[in-house]
Amino acid sequence: MTNDANGLSTDLAGREIRSRLLPQDGPMLNQFLPLGDLQTILSPTSIDKILYETLASDESISDITYRILGSGCKPSLKVFATLILIEKVKHITQFLQLGVHDEMLPLPLKFDAEVFQNWSPPEIEAFCERQFTFMAPIFDFTTSQHFEWDRLVRMPFLEPFKWNKGGAHGRVAKVNIHPQHQVWKTPLNSGTQTSCFAVKRFISKDAQGVANFNKERAALLKFSGENSGHKHLIKLLLSYQIQDGLHMIFPWADGNLAEFWKKYPSKPSGKDSLWLIQQCFGLSDGLSMVHGYNQRLPGYGHEEDIADMDAANRGRHGDIKPENILFFLEPKSDRGLLVVSDFTLMRFHSDDTINKTVANMVGFSTAYCPPEVQHGSDIFVDQKYDIWTLGCVYLEFITWYLLGYDAIRGRSYKTSSGVRVPSFQTMRRNDHGGSDDKYFSHVPGLPPKVKTSVDTWISMLHKHEHCSDAIHDFLSLIDHYMLVPLPNNRYPMNKVRDELQIIASKCEEDSNYCLLGNPMGAIMRGVNHLFEHFGIPSFQPIREQPPNIKQGLREIMRGQAELNIV
Repeated sequence: MTNDANGLSTDLAGREIRSRLLPQDGPMLNQFLPLGDLQTILSPTSIDKILYETLASDESISDITYRILGSGCKPSLKVFATLILIEKVKHITQFLQLGVHDEMLPLPLKFDAEVFQNWSPPEIEAFCERQFTFMAPIFDFTTSQHFEWDRLVRMPFLEPFKWNKGGAHGRVAKVNIHPQHQVWKTPLNSGTQTSCFAVKRFISKDAQGVANFNKERAALLKFSGENSGHKHLIKLLLSYQIQDGLHMIFPWADGNLAEFWKKYPSKPSGKDSLWLIQQCFGLSDGLSMVHGYNQRLPGYGHEEDIADMDAANRGRHGDIKPENILFFLEPKSDRGLLVVSDFTLMRFHSDDTINKTVANMVGFSTAYCPPEVQHGSDIFVDQKYDIWTLGCVYLEFITWYLLGYDAIRGRSYKTSSGVRVPSFQTMRRNDHGGSDDKYFSHVPGLPPKVKTSVDTWISMLHKHEHCSDAIHDFLSLIDHYMLVPLPNNRYPMNKVRDELQIIASKCEEDSNYCLLGNPMGAIMRGVNHLFEHFGIPSFQPIREQPPNIKQGLREIMRGQAELNIV
């Protein structure tokens, strides 16, 4: 390669550029120069010095400097920096004469291009490769826009990707994005500019992978706008494509709910009860938006929502589980914020298909799948699918609060008396001699039923010394209106939300209701109400009733049968 004769200023500028390339320990083809650094290194004074050392004395140095900086025209600063790195600074005049400026980059690799006249092929290749050093994109997080970038683009990430988390549809990496390559609508987001982000790379080797990306992006866009978002639904910041690689950028979470349970011990004698209920209310409020209930009316629990009349806005998540609920630590909160994520399986429907997704075609997590999945192609699923799966998560959440993580997913856990007993998961796996940890059992020819182990577990939680009236009411909501085998007998999401709003409101008004342990208290009130409704002159809790009445009451609560007392 025939190079220009470099002056001292050119050498210094080249060294300064190379010293500031990021990530410093990354491969050269991934390194970029932050936008602000380019302007710092190539100041008007430094450009003048470089041109004086390189160009003939009869050329107007100051005029060329002004044109490079974009005075009265479009700037060519990135073009000039590229020429510095490949030691061809004197050719800047040729680029300027042909009207080549930064907005025209990247220049295509064309050996016969006029701007590369009298250049050797290696020199042309060097320019076309090096120009990307100064072209790291600026992420505009105000639009949730989708971008398609050249395969050689250098991303403004401060460290190489480490794909350390993944799922069926893609993998996730934690990255830092250079602050100068972020755009936010208001200064209020300035704190986010220095935070971490999650980049999700979709498995897109075939048409199905591309379809998964498009479906998730379409679903996320409904809840990522400035006025359409919800703090308990994950926000899509931006998406992009490089060749066949499809990516989305999200805020980086501190973990998922299952990881939170494992990492942070509960404080059942503290204020975790209020936080838990407020977060569960928030999750149901966000999911109510997904389900198409867009207006929450004043009052608590007795007024119906106005469902969105546009059926295309009525959806379901399709895969609610602890791993798909993220937590974000917040400075003003001891625990942080829970957010529903992973919308790959979310579906939005036209009016005639809202209730017509074949059950065995729904993607799901086995442990939390509802009974209708058991029927396969004979049954269609609707939004009530999410009610069951959310009920499973809520029950495990309360289990963490009262008993800790091992009681949820360990083989066993230690009680307050020091005795090790089977965990909730172990009990479900051992139920009816089976090996799965689903929440229901199904005998061919008979209706599906909630597993006895689940009933036993709920009863045990009610008896816990730290089970307050608020937790009693929450457990009753899960037991009676969410974990119900027949989908039509489950609450819709807006009713779940309304009931949790009532509980949350009472917690804020009455600390004893929220925090004071009252084993079996709520059951007594609930049974009293039920007995009064059916004219049963008894005051005893359900589990102290004769077997026929006890079973009848449970079936009434679950909407499986009419009361039949003999």
